[in-house]
Amino acid sequence: MKALSTKDIRIKKLLQEKKVLGQEVLMYERLMESMRADNSFEDILEHLIKLVTQGLGYDRAGIFLADWDRNIGRRVIGIDQNGKVEWAGKEYPLSAVKGTNWVSDLVHGYTKAYYTNNRQKKIKNSRGEDGDMRDVFCNALAPITISGQKIIGVIAVDNLFSSRRLKKSDLLSLSNFATQAGLVIESFRQHEKIKDMTIKDWLTGVYNRRYFDNYLQKEVNRCRRYKRMLGLLYVDLDHFKHVNDTYGHPAGDQVIRHVARTLVQQLREVDVVARLGGDEFAVLLPEVGLDGTRAVGEKLLRAIVGSVPPVEAMRVKGEKITVSIGMGCLTGQMESSHELVKAADQSLYQAKSAGRNRMDDAFRVPEKAGSKDQIGRA
Repeated sequence: MKALSTKDIRIKKLLQEKKVLGQEVLMYERLMESMRADNSFEDILEHLIKLVTQGLGYDRAGIFLADWDRNIGRRVIGIDQNGKVEWAGKEYPLSAVKGTNWVSDLVHGYTKAYYTNNRQKKIKNSRGEDGDMRDVFCNALAPITISGQKIIGVIAVDNLFSSRRLKKSDLLSLSNFATQAGLVIESFRQHEKIKDMTIKDWLTGVYNRRYFDNYLQKEVNRCRRYKRMLGLLYVDLDHFKHVNDTYGHPAGDQVIRHVARTLVQQLREVDVVARLGGDEFAVLLPEVGLDGTRAVGEKLLRAIVGSVPPVEAMRVKGEKITVSIGMGCLTGQMESSHELVKAADQSLYQAKSAGRNRMDDAFRVPEKAGSKDQIGRA
């Protein structure tokens, strides 16, 4: 075979670089399209992992992200040689001690991006009795960075099945992609933070009044269209002014957060908890009818009254947190979200009038517009 001339080698190298650059441009365009769409974080991760295998041509790939709250590097998504997406996988402890494990070393910057074509022998000697590999093996690793310096995770890839040998240009492409992936992940996280600021209550972390009003109308429209059930509870703290006046406003904030946390812990993920303002909360219960709404309200009442107050001075005096709860339920007799809210509001008024620390479970159909409005606060 005739040896290539220096000119031919240069041309071949330039063509390879052009091909790699074209792949990267195409992937970046796809990444930007994914970001412009209203995708979930899982959608973003799946898009990234498929670009690694399909765009860069690897058999398998995995994305590991640092979880500093738990001090672990966790595989959040992977893709096997058949293109099947795999979610949460192996975890590695993150430690400042060099040599702890390969994920920790890359995240801490002790190890840089690297590639190798010599993995088969190690894999053969590292299979368990059932044939499964006991560790994560890869041909190449690249840190996922943001702002050019902070490392938030690792992309691991391999070609163990096709045995395609890697080159330095492959590592360069993978490293460039990892940097772009870091920008995408961080952009999504920042977007979610800003989004949360607009729909979440600053004190409790539950939804705010604006979100509740918008969501309630959409949910009522959905339930009316498909003839589904919908329950609503209003939860109002009893004698909250006494807490603020006696123990101070910081103590009052603790109580508000405690009640919000208790509500969330007692409910399903599909239920919506919102702070309407001050010491009043709303709980929306999709697909829950009249009896179910009563049962949930009684459960919440027991949980709050039976909980230990977060304020030490209240515990010393033996004081309890009590609430009054009103209920409403979307029925064929109601035509709007306004009527549902009115029913729950009137029910709450009755609970407070009856002595507080209770749930009013009598279902009432609110009077039509134009009749005397008896709703109020005690």
